[in-house]
Amino acid sequence: MEVSCSPAKQRPFIEALITCMGSSMPPRLRHAALRAICSSREVLASIDVVDDADMVLTNLSRAILTAVCPQPDVTPTNDSPDCFFYDERDLCYLKLIFSLARNSYWRPHLHCQMDRAIRMIEECCNSGSSHTFYLIGFFLRMRSEEVSATSLSSINWFQLRDMCLKAWYWAFSITDDARCVEFLPVLVEETKEYEVRSGRDREQLVENVERLMRNLERHSNQGDVEKLRSMIKGMF
Repeated sequence: MEVSCSPAKQRPFIEALITCMGSSMPPRLRHAALRAICSSREVLASIDVVDDADMVLTNLSRAILTAVCPQPDVTPTNDSPDCFFYDERDLCYLKLIFSLARNSYWRPHLHCQMDRAIRMIEECCNSGSSHTFYLIGFFLRMRSEEVSATSLSSINWFQLRDMCLKAWYWAFSITDDARCVEFLPVLVEETKEYEVRSGRDREQLVENVERLMRNLERHSNQGDVEKLRSMIKGMF
């Protein structure tokens, strides 16, 4: 359920979430707070002004990281609630940082997420859900940030190509989210860089794109669908 609040209540709401996601809090509470903030992600992504905004947003970004990784120097076991990768928890995490990175005001506060996001690449590409769509989306939105661009240089060509192709596989599942649909032209332009012109990868990409377009035709403005279809022609 989406949570919203008036501008006057935004700061108390954010501070409550920061407290709940603190490293000393039990995993169940931290993860519940993460789900709550994920459901409010578009509201938070639209925030430009709160009292002491830089401090509040920096603290919130650090708390988001703490919610999924309370002790960075400790490697938890696979059966721990704080294991490195957990499908449901990390899908919330990735949806959240993808949405926040839409706002240029937020991006400087998201640098602390980069190392974890980069380490998640393999797990996301092997997951059975749309993690990769949100992960590549986060990376592409953060490219404009100087510090993030330095971190992104550690991701190789093959990893980026693999993430793009996996993102198209899951793109059909995001057609009911207008903010994700808005991102598709960016994904198109990135995919063109990898010249998927032949072989099984091209066949799979064509199949995935057509599945996406069928869903969009049912849910989206037809003018926007045709504009996207025109852009997509240059991918193959």
